[in-house]
Amino acid sequence: MTRPDDWSDLSQVWTAPEAASPAFIPADLERQVRRRALLATINFHIEAWGAVLAGAVSGWVAFRHDAPLLGSAGLVFAVFALVATLWARRGAVPGEAETPAAALAAAIRQARSGLRWARAGQAICVAALLFLVVVGVTYPNAALPMIYLGSFVFLGGMAVFYERHARRCRRRIRDHAATLKDLEVP
Repeated sequence: MTRPDDWSDLSQVWTAPEAASPAFIPADLERQVRRRALLATINFHIEAWGAVLAGAVSGWVAFRHDAPLLGSAGLVFAVFALVATLWARRGAVPGEAETPAAALAAAIRQARSGLRWARAGQAICVAALLFLVVVGVTYPNAALPMIYLGSFVFLGGMAVFYERHARRCRRRIRDHAATLKDLEVP
């Protein structure tokens, strides 16, 4: 098989049996990359604006309710979450997929961004637990054990979800890199 140089050449590879092709590239790779980019953009805006809103609420709590420790902890958490979100999503824009190699490179960049997002999400879960400890120390009450239990279960579930996402991203990176390597072989 010759190396496909454009999408029309690649269509022959896609319609050929998988065993005949050295590197299997799903026919809808470009669509998948664009869909993931849209979802990542929407998710980024929700997370970033959520962190900004949490920071504003924290400042309001600190000054209007005379709770500087709680407000400061909330503000530190919000800033950490915003920084983690910005770090995770750098390079998430896939770019143009004019050739199969460009589509695979874009998919790899996107999967790396997804892996950073998963790791940032796990770090934010830990930061949320620390924030809950500050809340418990600042305002102890009888409902705290139930709040902690519910929060730990939720944040633990989120950490597992992020790990699942990280594994899927690592697998995508590995598979796309192998396919890209096969495409580059003359």
